Amino acid sequence: MSGPADRYRIVRLGVGPGSGRQATRRPLRGGGITIPWGVTTDGDGNVWVGNFAGKRVSKFCGANASTCPPGKRTGDAISPNVTGHFFDGLTRSTGLTVDTSGNVWVTNNWKEIPLQTNPGGLQIVALVGAAAPVALR
Repeated sequence: MSGPADRYRIVRLGVGPGSGRQATRRPLRGGGITIPWGVTTDGDGNVWVGNFAGKRVSKFCGANASTCPPGKRTGDAISPNVTGHFFDGLTRSTGLTVDTSGNVWVTNNWKEIPLQTNPGGLQIVALVGAAAPVALR
């Protein structure tokens, strides 16, 4: 069965020799993706995706399957398949990052009101402790 969450996917492209070709056989799909816009990784290498629609972020198992929840493998959705990590405080997210404490910072960069002169959002949302901390470099 397919639905709105199956319409969108994230495909990792290679960098360097042979770049431009698909570098993974398992695109990231499901996990509540609705118009993906913004991507980052956490300290475990899991992939976090901001969604321009749907008031949610999506999380996927990264390249190191040992950090995935039991029964999940690289590329599998960790966030709920239909809703993602849903929160009414999110609007149209266009970027996100993970800090050294494991907080996921998400931009509300676009208002949902149609036909406006200034569509800029007004908030940054923190999902406290939701991700594996990222080491300082």
